[in-house]
Amino acid sequence: MDLKLIHEKAAKQHGLVTRFQALETGISNWQWFRLHEQGLLNHVHPNVSSVFGYEPTWLQRVHAATLSGDGRGIASHKTAAALWNVWKPSESEFIDIIRVGRKKTSVQGGVKFHHPRDHLDIAPVRREGIRVTTATRTLLDFAAVAPHLLPITTERMLMESHISRGHLVAAVARHSKRGRAGIGPVRDLLATWPYADKPADSVLELEMQRLLSKYDFPKFETQISVGPYVVDLGWPEWKVASETDGWGKYEQRSDFERLAKRDIYLQKHGWSVAHFTWRDVKARPRYVVQSLRDLLKIRGYPAFAH
Repeated sequence: MDLKLIHEKAAKQHGLVTRFQALETGISNWQWFRLHEQGLLNHVHPNVSSVFGYEPTWLQRVHAATLSGDGRGIASHKTAAALWNVWKPSESEFIDIIRVGRKKTSVQGGVKFHHPRDHLDIAPVRREGIRVTTATRTLLDFAAVAPHLLPITTERMLMESHISRGHLVAAVARHSKRGRAGIGPVRDLLATWPYADKPADSVLELEMQRLLSKYDFPKFETQISVGPYVVDLGWPEWKVASETDGWGKYEQRSDFERLAKRDIYLQKHGWSVAHFTWRDVKARPRYVVQSLRDLLKIRGYPAFAH
């Protein structure tokens, strides 16, 4: 019995192989069961086994769950969010899998099988070689089970450039069907959307955007190109810029020199640049707001003239 094809398939599936895949390689049903008796295969889910030599991992658990049954499962909800790198699952957390159909949600062997009636945008993409719901569908499903965690998860999606506000607006429009869980929290988030369209480079930039959205500032732009440099956030009409500085910007002396050269260039070209730290944005928001108001007032922004 030649197991080369079995190992080749397992290498692409986190050490897993299905009974049907084994049959396609010429392994008979009797040989399939014999391999388990010999310890060369280990049963994981019905018709899904791991190959000896592969350590069990979370990714293997997820992939095994998608391969169980008809092999067309799709990682969804919190599990999908973890595959999109915007959620960290706990050891005891269920694996969430969508199976298309109208059966009720069921739990089997640490896996929660969802059977949604909403089949829009359900065609999967692959992450880590595993079938998973799209980024926007993932957020909608995530909002249905953990609405209080939606803002931070959305921020992480934005940071990874997986979504945009436009993507979510379009998704809500498509999925807005009475009784569709998850739509309400996403719609509420969009109604108070504080972020710019361009992806931010850090969580601190998103915090700054959220802060400014609470006050009567003119509409700002992000990732603004000024000559060879890019500023985090600002108002090109008045040439006022805000930079949010984490410790990562100042790891060595050359970083200070580079940033000093950058600021001199911006000043020579008429820009006023205000630098703020994490502590400023989180613990001294009034200082941040007033500083930027003062700069805009000096530059002639009419609403702050008095």
